[in-house]
Amino acid sequence: MIIDVAIIGAGPYGLSLAAHLNARGVEFRIFGEPMESWKTGMPPGMLLKSTPAASCLHDPERRFTVQQFCAERDAPYHDTLMALPLESFIAYGEAFQRRYVPNVERKQLTSLRPAPHGFIAVFDEGESVNARKVVVAVGVHPFKHVPRSVKALPAEVLSHSGDYGPLGALQGQRVAVLGSGASASDLAALLHERGVAVSLVTSAPALRFACPPRLPTLWERLVEPAGGIGSGWVLKTCADAPWLTRLLPKAQRLRLATVPGPLGGAFMKDRVVGKAALFLAHTVKSAEARGGAVRLFSETSDGARTILHVDHVIAATGYRIDIDRLAFLPADLRARLRRFGGAPDLSLKYESSVPGLYFIGPAAANSLGPVARFVFGGMHASRSLARELPRRLGRRLVRVSAASGAVSPVLRRVGSQ
Repeated sequence: MIIDVAIIGAGPYGLSLAAHLNARGVEFRIFGEPMESWKTGMPPGMLLKSTPAASCLHDPERRFTVQQFCAERDAPYHDTLMALPLESFIAYGEAFQRRYVPNVERKQLTSLRPAPHGFIAVFDEGESVNARKVVVAVGVHPFKHVPRSVKALPAEVLSHSGDYGPLGALQGQRVAVLGSGASASDLAALLHERGVAVSLVTSAPALRFACPPRLPTLWERLVEPAGGIGSGWVLKTCADAPWLTRLLPKAQRLRLATVPGPLGGAFMKDRVVGKAALFLAHTVKSAEARGGAVRLFSETSDGARTILHVDHVIAATGYRIDIDRLAFLPADLRARLRRFGGAPDLSLKYESSVPGLYFIGPAAANSLGPVARFVFGGMHASRSLARELPRRLGRRLVRVSAASGAVSPVLRRVGSQ
């Protein structure tokens, strides 16, 4: 049996796309653990940097928002003036999955091979699935970046911020957190509040934090409008019209892909500054492990050198998309993928240079702009592919009522390609 679409990944992007395909009556299967990276790769107590209004998964009718979820549970909510706790977001994502995508299959993809009909996907349980189209929605966790200066440290004294999860294993240790973004400041705050001796080490001369939220004036709304990924006309355009980003020259797209850059959450500044030990403008040059402890050798811009003695190093140094790190893609398939800065070079419809193979989520940021790095970007990806995939499959478009499950055909047919 050949299915139309296989979705690899059950995070916000995969679930949003599945909800849209359900509504279109498109035959698909979706594989992965729902919200897995949020449950296993982020520490309890973390606050989302995006506003609650910009943290919604996307059903076709935009009914089940974070606001609706909080209202159903009589939980506090405001579009912009509060931060959304990680635990609330996970519970919301799981509720979305139960409501719109109950058919998630908790299997891990081990191999994806081209076939005359499209692709053969092989899973950890041994099942092979034949699919005409495949959408990869694996998020960022396969792409953890660890700086070369500490990469040689043994695993027992080195981890990545994406490895947490509960922080109990670090209790009683001296911990150095490397980085200056939200992951670094969140971890430093949470560890300090657990009584852990934590130092935050960064080459940045200062930590940047989002501005505390407040209701903007009319003038501010005109001059610095708020968008799904930040404020200002550039970020609002990137958030609302990623297809315009795709039309820019590659060099400009590559610069845009990383904006707004390392930035702590608005509610974290007072929990870090003056609390954790800060080593600003310190570039880690090397590290050595000896006797279960670590010495970090850093240098400031004026040449001053520091040796920091710790028990564990956490690289909160982000992610770098590199499709060579997707182990389920065989070498011959990777060789056919045109690349752009390590990521797949995608069309306006998220299709790679291998026909029928699509990438959504952070892997699309170099092509379609920084919105692809945020939950907010799932709206564009799911809407676009819910229109594109039936057209490419040559299927009659349908709409399924979320309430009744009834199918009503769209009045025109689309040709196959």
